[in-house]
Amino acid sequence: MPTRITGREKQILQLICDGLTNKEIACRLDRSIFTVQNHLQKVYFKLEVNDRFEAIEKARKKGFLV
Repeated sequence: MPTRITGREKQILQLICDGLTNKEIACRLDRSIFTVQNHLQKVYFKLEVNDRFEAIEKARKKGFLV
């Protein structure tokens, strides 16, 4: 079954790819840091990775990032 990443999750993946911290992402999206962390945990689960670096690498391979 293909991995389904939401639009918000893709947006957060792009922002971590751009080098932003969770706090910076939260400020940029006007969300709490806890909301950003929640989205990232869902991304890690969906991509079967353990950290943001693995998530970026795998998201690129799957075509979720430019």
